[in-house]
Amino acid sequence: MPTFEFKAVNPSGQVVTEVLEATNEQAVSKEIYNRGFRPISIKSKKVTKAAESSGGGLFAKKVKIDEIVLFTKELVTLLKAGVPMLTALEALASQSGATMSVILNQIYVDVMSGRSFSQALDRHPKVFAKIFVNSVHAGELSGSLDEVLTRMAIVLKHDEETRKKVKGALKYPTFVITAMVIAFAVIMTQVMPKFVTMFESMKMELPLATKVLVAMSKFMQSYVLYIFGVTTVVGLAFFFLIKTPKGRYWWDGLIMKIPLTGPIIIKSAMARFTTMFETLNRSGLPILQTLNTVAGAVGNVVIEGIIKDVTLGVEKGQGIAGSMRQYKIFPPMVVRMISIGEQSGSLDDMLKSVAEHFDMEVEYAIEGLTSMIEPILTIGMAGAVLVLAMGIFMPMWSMVGMAG
Repeated sequence: MPTFEFKAVNPSGQVVTEVLEATNEQAVSKEIYNRGFRPISIKSKKVTKAAESSGGGLFAKKVKIDEIVLFTKELVTLLKAGVPMLTALEALASQSGATMSVILNQIYVDVMSGRSFSQALDRHPKVFAKIFVNSVHAGELSGSLDEVLTRMAIVLKHDEETRKKVKGALKYPTFVITAMVIAFAVIMTQVMPKFVTMFESMKMELPLATKVLVAMSKFMQSYVLYIFGVTTVVGLAFFFLIKTPKGRYWWDGLIMKIPLTGPIIIKSAMARFTTMFETLNRSGLPILQTLNTVAGAVGNVVIEGIIKDVTLGVEKGQGIAGSMRQYKIFPPMVVRMISIGEQSGSLDDMLKSVAEHFDMEVEYAIEGLTSMIEPILTIGMAGAVLVLAMGIFMPMWSMVGMAG
């Protein structure tokens, strides 16, 4: 619905400026007169396509976590300095990036038209996660918005750093494996055929390794288009599969079982769960709402389902630790600490300790993964080179011996 900004004189004789959503200017004018105001001017506020796409869409530009963290920190600084929310949003919109600026302008319009800050944020779910919106809502209710935003900035920054560490640990092996696959394809389609022609002209008995390479080379040459087509179809099918609820559940369950990366994924999800649980619980949200909100923020639908089951147990009166005890994904140490926190009334402090413990576990696991991957890749590359060398050079040595 179009948005309009109007200036009018209220019954007290004061000039007021407000924003309304209406079908046209006539509807705005009618609303002004219904309030007993005398209109001065009515202007249409156009919302750009970037703002309309901020809630989602295939070609919507994504806002980086760093931008959200920076916005949150700057907003906290302005609010603590006594700057009104609308003035702060207007100032931050003028100095943000293009996409973020459009979104903040839309939030400014929403807040000015009567929505709360959390409601305005909730209209951009692809930018501000549900846990961020709920935290802001809790801060508004408790009157501690600046404190909540400060904690959320820390949580978002820490979460992003953890993600970057995991991606960084996997970047090197991904690059090496990709390079090996490309090199193998080039050798099979460009280099090996020349050796095949030479070997066949000699009519000699070839070693097993050479026969295997020759067969693979001929297969790849004959069916290269089919291989490319099948690979593309499988890749697209996998992409669309993990977009479905069942496919996503299958994939998230599978990656937790991978020997080297699985434990890191689980520990990262647990660290995110405990950190965000502590943040929301300190904000004053009801425990059931906190658990349901945090469940959607762990980044794994299997663990999300388990946390929601824990929520049902809490609702039945089993307690948080009692419900967690039924699931092996929660380590006994975590369950014990949460149980102590529930009994002693220091749940937030215990959650903070658990979160710090998982953070250290993730760092150690990433360091261990990096140290294990390098020798494994080295052995794999050496084995591949050895097979290629044996398959190509053994017949050539035989030919040299025959010539001699």
